[in-house]
Amino acid sequence: MKTLYPLSLAAIAVVACSDGTSPTSSLEPSYAKPSDPVISVSGTLTNDFFTFNSGGFTGASGTEFSVTDLDGGFGAAAPSFAAVYNDNSNMFIGRLDNHRVALQVLNGGSEYLINFDLYIIGSWDGDGKQSGKQYGADIWSAGIACTPGGLAVANLLTTTFSNQKTVQQSFPDAWNNGRGGGPAFTGAFAVDALGFINDPTSHTPQDMSAGDSWYKLSFAGTNPCGSGSPLYLVFSVPNAGLQSNYDESWGVDNVQILTDP
Repeated sequence: MKTLYPLSLAAIAVVACSDGTSPTSSLEPSYAKPSDPVISVSGTLTNDFFTFNSGGFTGASGTEFSVTDLDGGFGAAAPSFAAVYNDNSNMFIGRLDNHRVALQVLNGGSEYLINFDLYIIGSWDGDGKQSGKQYGADIWSAGIACTPGGLAVANLLTTTFSNQKTVQQSFPDAWNNGRGGGPAFTGAFAVDALGFINDPTSHTPQDMSAGDSWYKLSFAGTNPCGSGSPLYLVFSVPNAGLQSNYDESWGVDNVQILTDP
């Protein structure tokens, strides 16, 4: 049942600009981006905002993205991580399935603030329970590692998402092996706003489902790799449990990373 379609290994094109916002010591996720900056990030510390609409592979502060395959699905296809929604002026990292996206932040500072948009596309099954039936849970994770390809030393969020109205998801709570959960789309910024409801390259079941859901996430805390050390922000599907890029995929956009001494 878990047929995997090839995707390509790629670094991601980025555009950087500044937008100072204060980090805090809380690791609790916030579901809307800060809009009222209260401090400036100065010196050589990271203060980058990344969209994915035009050229370049790295940000001004030595930040860069990499994408690795978790289950052998890349094959020999050419690099192709520039997915679009609505029109060709809107692009994001995607569409991914069982992949690992790492953002290298060379100037880790002592505290960090990370904001990003997460796009959940296709027939995600959330906690995997529907009308007495049991499906595989669709788990997504964000964490921080201290070395390239290393294990996460700080878990920011491990949860499930559902695009099916009759299937529960864990978000905004953490995944708890299917215990608990709430309605699909809980905490979403928007549903069916990206245009995948009618996209033939993405699977949307005909009854009681959405083609996509959009979440705005924010995390802040102390650098777990040591003050001033590099850190790696990692997005992944930890159980490699998505069925295929056509059936269940995801993307990341508008990534903001700030660090402070």
